[in-house]
Amino acid sequence: MARERERRGRAAERERAERQTRLITMGVVAVLAIAGLLILSGLYVTKYLPPRARVLTVEDHSYQARQIADRAVYLAFFEGSVSGIGDIAREILDHVIEEEALRRVGATTVDAVTPADIERELNLDLGLIEDDPSPTATPEATATADPSATAEGTATAEATGTAEATADPTAEATIDPQAFADALTTFLRNTGLSRAEYEAIIEARLYRQRLRDHFKAEVGSSGVQVRLQRIRVSTQLAADQTIAALEAGGDFALLADEQSVATEDGEGGEIGWTAGVLQSDDVQAAIADLEPGQWTAPITSGLFFEIYLVAEVAEDRAYETAIVTSLTRVRLDDWLATTIASLDVDEDLSADEESWINDRVLADVTSRLGG
Repeated sequence: MARERERRGRAAERERAERQTRLITMGVVAVLAIAGLLILSGLYVTKYLPPRARVLTVEDHSYQARQIADRAVYLAFFEGSVSGIGDIAREILDHVIEEEALRRVGATTVDAVTPADIERELNLDLGLIEDDPSPTATPEATATADPSATAEGTATAEATGTAEATADPTAEATIDPQAFADALTTFLRNTGLSRAEYEAIIEARLYRQRLRDHFKAEVGSSGVQVRLQRIRVSTQLAADQTIAALEAGGDFALLADEQSVATEDGEGGEIGWTAGVLQSDDVQAAIADLEPGQWTAPITSGLFFEIYLVAEVAEDRAYETAIVTSLTRVRLDDWLATTIASLDVDEDLSADEESWINDRVLADVTSRLGG
């Protein structure tokens, strides 16, 4: 009997040991399974999901993080229009939104971009044709070029006795299809973009150019302008003292030379002729009703305080080239802002996705630079 109890006891002990072993094994397997899931989840979140994550939708067109990163690399290397790596993800989102606005609404203001326009621009980018290659005619030239003649992708021109030749809009460059295919393949490989993506960039670029020309024509060659001088000081006390000196009969130009820290201004605080719209809203409001010889109250500008003198006003003065360029840019920017506001835009860029894009671009840039 005692021997039987001992045998049963040993059997029970073995069963308890086996049960514990099974429990331990099951626990280890469960832990490993959970760890595996966590690793796979981490890989999905950090490696698989970000490039495929939707980070922007404009109307019915969505963009993945990978597409934004590819666009950033293209802009950095082929257009030089990236300001810095740190904020590149959000900068490129803004750039892409502008392109969408240009493509979707540009034709309401300027001539529509056609497939032929895009193809010509693509050939220009590939270096297969030259932009406006027609020769310049001399004033004495009276012969007319054969409109059917073409030579290595150059357009024909008709010399009509004027100093400038006019390109024949019907002339087409003859481009070898294989040369085009090879050049395009190489170009797209270098940019990292698909042909459709690049043609979309071209379309937006052409609309931007046409809108810029349109608004430049609206600006015209002359308009109302004001000549400004400025005194910039670092404290409110210094600004108040400057105003007191002016009211006591002080000379604005002398005070500017003595006190102003605006090193970009000319002698006597000279800013020069400008259009009021090119100044900040605060400055525009401050100078709006001033007569020549009057100055503004101190205007806060960042860490500084500025006083402006209206030196002269002209109702219709010829614009300098820089002013035309600036006025054109203002009109285009206003058009873009209004157009973008009319679109259904959904930005969905998380911190992880932004980091992934920035890191991807930095790695690509470093690699291209041989780092």
